[in-house]
Amino acid sequence: MAHTLTLQSQDNVTHDTHRYVFDRPEGLDFQPGQAAELAMCRDGWKDEGRPFTFTSLPADNHLEFTIKSYPSHEGVTEQLPG
Repeated sequence: MAHTLTLQSQDNVTHDTHRYVFDRPEGLDFQPGQAAELAMCRDGWKDEGRPFTFTSLPADNHLEFTIKSYPSHEGVTEQLPG
């Protein structure tokens, strides 16, 4: 099931690792350790989904991901705001 998420906030954890907080769609459930495939609504990147593990808790009213960026890969993580 696909959902469009809205980025609520982004914080730097380190120089290359960022914490992203998104709204949580109603009815979306997950288990600790489970991942979601994320893709950006940006030309050329919509079909480039990648799996990222939730770092929020299942009971939280938001979704959180902590993602390290790899500039040398020129991939999805380099396209994320940070």
